[in-house]
Amino acid sequence: MAVDLKAEFESLQAEFRTLRDDAKLKAALAKMDIKTQWEELSPKLERAVSSTEIVTQEVVSDLKRRFTELKARITAG
Repeated sequence: MAVDLKAEFESLQAEFRTLRDDAKLKAALAKMDIKTQWEELSPKLERAVSSTEIVTQEVVSDLKRRFTELKARITAG
């Protein structure tokens, strides 16, 4: 009976080690995948930020121009 328990325990230990190793491998692969995705996404985010700044400058310039035109109409009349 004690031999059966020892064999069963050793078998469980081996299964746990395998499970642990599989989990480590999956975590490492997931980390690499996330890094790759970030490297692909990062330049796109930078372009989006730059585009937003350009659009913002254009919008502000347009608002200033419209304000100046409106002010000229109001003060002329």
